[in-house]
Amino acid sequence: MIRAAFFDIDGTLVSLRTHDIPASAVRALEELHEAGVLLFLATGRSTADLPRPIRELDARVPFDGFLTFNGQYCYDAAGEVFRDAPIDARDAARITALAADGTMDIAVMQLSRMFVSRHTPRVVAAEAAVDNVAPVGDLALALGEPTYQFCAYIEPGEEHLFMDVCEHVEHTRWSPNFCDIIPAGGGKPAGIAAACARWGLAPEECAAFGDGGNDVPMFGCVGVSVAMGNAAADVKAAATMVASDVDDDGLLVACQELELVG
Repeated sequence: MIRAAFFDIDGTLVSLRTHDIPASAVRALEELHEAGVLLFLATGRSTADLPRPIRELDARVPFDGFLTFNGQYCYDAAGEVFRDAPIDARDAARITALAADGTMDIAVMQLSRMFVSRHTPRVVAAEAAVDNVAPVGDLALALGEPTYQFCAYIEPGEEHLFMDVCEHVEHTRWSPNFCDIIPAGGGKPAGIAAACARWGLAPEECAAFGDGGNDVPMFGCVGVSVAMGNAAADVKAAATMVASDVDDDGLLVACQELELVG
């Protein structure tokens, strides 16, 4: 029996084409909530960067928990934090130095802010894909308070630029334009494990829905995993079920086929 469902945002709940949540996806969430299924967001976005459709949806269909920064900062509907795992400060300084000397451009993601080192064509393309433009900020701010995640705007295969100098990080990717840098041993599975402990859930009682490479690890720690139709082949291969695109009612149909909703 599925008691909890974890949802990625971009490309899963929110359409990458319209940057909104299709009515069928809203219906799926409403029916899951009415059926008593706990609802969680599991996103690479920061706490300060949840998109407008999600903020508006939460007022209508309340989420029980939020796994932000790819699971590094997790909190419940009342704001109580149940996982808090920022990047090691020494690694944060090393990554920031790589941006300062021009080796790579980054986004700095903290609880109170998100900013980028520069607006290059690659950065602009990445921002356009998720309908979110971050300001250019002072890199010194990355060291003034905990940083939970960096985005490195580099090609696949260039991750060595930071992995060669950092000691306590790993990376995950859902876009060719950038990868997410998170603490080693972190990621969405760590957030799901913390949620399971907080709500007394068994992994097999959980379902996860996603479309990106950063969703693949969480597919391996739940009972049911659903890859959206817009997902890459490797993401689909890691899931127990493949749905159609969210724009084509994929989320609702998947929940119906799994008999989670009517």
